[in-house]
Amino acid sequence: MTNCFCTAATTTAPAATTAATTAAPAATTAASTNPPTSSEGTLGLKFSLNQTFTSDLSNSSSVAYKTLAAIVTKELNTLGSRLYGSSYLRSIINGFTSGSVVVTSTLVFKDKSSVPSAADATSQFASALGSSSLSVVPGSVSAQSTSSSSSPPAPTVGSLAVVSLTLLAVAQMLINV
Repeated sequence: MTNCFCTAATTTAPAATTAATTAAPAATTAASTNPPTSSEGTLGLKFSLNQTFTSDLSNSSSVAYKTLAAIVTKELNTLGSRLYGSSYLRSIINGFTSGSVVVTSTLVFKDKSSVPSAADATSQFASALGSSSLSVVPGSVSAQSTSSSSSPPAPTVGSLAVVSLTLLAVAQMLINV
């Protein structure tokens, strides 16, 4: 009877190991669509596919959305790597809208200095997408700069309140001295 429990325990352990091994690749795959970090550079890319828009493409949880997003992401990643080498990291599908099917995406680069100009990316991706497996509407490809200006962020009400209270406290200390 003791042997039966040992056999059952031995059989259960490999199953748990298999489950853990199977779960790991799913986490690795999901990481490739992570939003860009603050050190990575980005560029917006928009283009139209020559196919009919259906309402389920508005729902990012639908099978149609996920299927098309996977196809477009794979193609953009292949082209991005071919065009920009190791400085290109991944693409993120932001959504699909009507007008044939308008794809709005974000291209992610290794760092801000490796992001090509919007004009260069428009030209390069227009040419590459035109000969890709995607049916892209000619003349619909456009890249947009997503970088923010180098000026400091505007002060918020909270930061202004903190500065005001600090100045008031310093003034009070100087008066009491």
